[in-house]
Amino acid sequence: MNTQKIRILLTAIDKGSLTKAGQTLGYTQSYLTQTMKAFEDEVGFPLLVKTNRGVEPTQEARMLIPAMRRIIRSEEQFEQELAELHGLRKGTIRIGTFVSTSVYWVPQVVEYFQNNYPEVVFQIEELGHDEMIEGLVNGTLDMTLMSGPGPSSIDFIPILEGPMLLVMPSGHELCRYDYVPAGILKGYPFIMTYKTYDKDPHKVFEDAGFVPEVRYYSRDDFAVLSMVQRGLGLAILPELTINEFPGDYETRMLDPEAYRTLGIGIRSAEYAGPLARSVIKFIRENIK
Repeated sequence: MNTQKIRILLTAIDKGSLTKAGQTLGYTQSYLTQTMKAFEDEVGFPLLVKTNRGVEPTQEARMLIPAMRRIIRSEEQFEQELAELHGLRKGTIRIGTFVSTSVYWVPQVVEYFQNNYPEVVFQIEELGHDEMIEGLVNGTLDMTLMSGPGPSSIDFIPILEGPMLLVMPSGHELCRYDYVPAGILKGYPFIMTYKTYDKDPHKVFEDAGFVPEVRYYSRDDFAVLSMVQRGLGLAILPELTINEFPGDYETRMLDPEAYRTLGIGIRSAEYAGPLARSVIKFIRENIK
């Protein structure tokens, strides 16, 4: 079966639109329409249905999506293996990241490969914790830069540990502590990232045995820091994020100390392709 048809179909499903699929893949609308019509004739049933939001897979197409993604992954891995035999590394790698790893880790990785293997294409997407695991499982991501996923169906390669810090406006009454007891935070207003986006701040309160008073939620660590500076609440954030966002706020370690483990998520470390292995090797050797 022509894998080009599969790529077009999967891109249309992922983007929710044939127009966006054409923009991504560089094909005209008429070519995509003709290709999808030929694909549907080949399999014997409709694959896409139009909605007021764009296009969605039919029930039959949904059943084929896992197998189609496996076909595309196998083709990409074959191309990477072939390129490696020729002494080259090229191809496309899809990486999901947190804001913090996107700001601190990703530029180092991309710069190295751009300078040494310019044919490698990185597709980077900032996602939440649960979204990254889902992307690895369904094949839309090749790897993730994330914190430890806990019990899950993916493999996790730990790279480093970083502390979780209490962040508060300058001059806040809790600044008198060198280490802030987690138990006394009950009743203070907090600004939190959603639990599905980043579980680590929520774990601090779970370990302390209470549910915080959350005033605002956000998907963005930097937005949380900005609100803290304006006195809208306190936050628990990773040191890595804080280092990249200097401002008018103060931080303290917690008592007991809280840490998160950052690393690489991958569906199967044993069966990772050569490009993924190269990225893993670089991160292991260079991210400190």
